[in-house]
Amino acid sequence: MIIHLLPLGGDLHNLGIERPTGFFLHTPWPTPDMIERVPNHRELMKSMLEYDLLGFQTNRDLDNFLACLRTYFGLESKDGVVTTERGQTRVQKFPIGIDPRQFAEYLAAELSPAEQEKISSLLQNFEGAKFAIGVDRLDYTKGIDKRVEAFDQLLAGEPGSISLLQIAPSSRADVDEYRKYKEDVENAINHVNAEHGTEEWRPIHYTNDPFSQAALARLYRAAHVGVVTPLRDGMNLVAKEYVAAQDPKDPGVLVLSKFAGAAEDFNEDEALLVDPNHPEEIADAISKAANMPLEERVRRWRSMMDKIESYTIHDWSADYPPGAGQEPHHRSG
Repeated sequence: MIIHLLPLGGDLHNLGIERPTGFFLHTPWPTPDMIERVPNHRELMKSMLEYDLLGFQTNRDLDNFLACLRTYFGLESKDGVVTTERGQTRVQKFPIGIDPRQFAEYLAAELSPAEQEKISSLLQNFEGAKFAIGVDRLDYTKGIDKRVEAFDQLLAGEPGSISLLQIAPSSRADVDEYRKYKEDVENAINHVNAEHGTEEWRPIHYTNDPFSQAALARLYRAAHVGVVTPLRDGMNLVAKEYVAAQDPKDPGVLVLSKFAGAAEDFNEDEALLVDPNHPEEIADAISKAANMPLEERVRRWRSMMDKIESYTIHDWSADYPPGAGQEPHHRSG
């Protein structure tokens, strides 16, 4: 949580700034019993009400915040507005989107020779075979370890059925817990490759290298399954990017954590929703995705793509200005 910016609204008012102010929280907001564990939680929430507009990614986050206000201050919202001694604060859901047109341009963009060689080399590993892709910061909230465990279970029952390309740029490498998590993930991957791989085939291909959006778009398009299984996430735009990159005539399938904000946009008739804490659920969903008939894949993809196109990052930007005072002109999901 970006705690250091939460009190900024009050500081701006103290400096005499009278223009409307807004704060958008891109991460999840916790329940009342969880926020109680945060030091100075009452002061932080009170300082947030110094803003004229508070934006949240999902209804769940919005409802959690309002529940915290009721629990700790006895405050209620009316028509999306909370009134305090300072004045009024509008609280609202603004599900952040992507620019699908720009993503289509990424697919057509020319890569540098070095990156083209890098992508071609990676894709050669999966030539003629099915593979899933995961793209996450190497962060314990992303559930990469559970995903690897899911592949272990899947390949035990369906040997050689599908590979995983896991792209995981390092995150907070100077923090002991993150270094330990990286070590645990890599040990788990080595176990799966040793247990289920052969001289000709490796189940999990893993890299910490960063990739440009244009390169990622090509990898998303080539992958039969997109695996987005964070333990908790505000939105997770990788889910939307994966969908936007697909071939309309032969799209892949999205396996999505029910605890990602994107799951509020994509229902169970579109993505395959899973509990990221249960590797067996992830394994079953990946197997179903890899074997899904074309007609069902197209139907699911088209419905998700319609939502992505109906509420883009440009719509989010137009809806969010503090002081606008109106409901968003349309919402996805």
